[in-house]
Amino acid sequence: MNTLQHDTVILLFAQMPEQQIRFKTFTEEHGPELNKQAADLLLQHTLFVAKGSGIPLVVIYPERQEGSNFGERLANAFQEVYSMGYQRVICIGADCVDLTPADLLLAQDALSKGRMVVGPGTNGGAYLVGLHIDCFDPEALAMLNWQTDELLNELVLYGYRMQASMGSLTVLDEKTEAGSGADLSRQLNILPVYHHLHRQLSAILS
Repeated sequence: MNTLQHDTVILLFAQMPEQQIRFKTFTEEHGPELNKQAADLLLQHTLFVAKGSGIPLVVIYPERQEGSNFGERLANAFQEVYSMGYQRVICIGADCVDLTPADLLLAQDALSKGRMVVGPGTNGGAYLVGLHIDCFDPEALAMLNWQTDELLNELVLYGYRMQASMGSLTVLDEKTEAGSGADLSRQLNILPVYHHLHRQLSAILS
């Protein structure tokens, strides 16, 4: 018997800061240590936001990620969470400064009525992907062009193939993912100056 009180879970698919900075540079002027601090602030902020939604949270760091490429590792992470008994998975990364608990609750509501929800990134990617278990095809999901500007269009096509259209595919508001210092600076301009993350990251970036 499934004893879960919720059938929806947030999957944070993340790298540790020291791993993330191998691929992303948030500040070039102040060296690797401050770059790592920026990555750590983003991770801690994402954890804070996810927990603030009240939705159950599962974090899968690299030591639990299995697969030969990003798509395979992500699809396997979805599979692992579904195997826990959850029916609906909302997957996020640690790279969206203006993600809020309200966004996650909107995604939860969308999945309670439909089968797929996507949060589009301004660069053609996605900061959030939510799937009902009936809309999960691990092989097809793994083959999408993750971490490219083609991802958003491919996710929409994936939804149509999985019959997540006709009102069952929800697209949230567009947000910027922090893939570089320039992206991060644009995100900080959105946050109020009194926001704790604005103060901390501004000190690093400046």
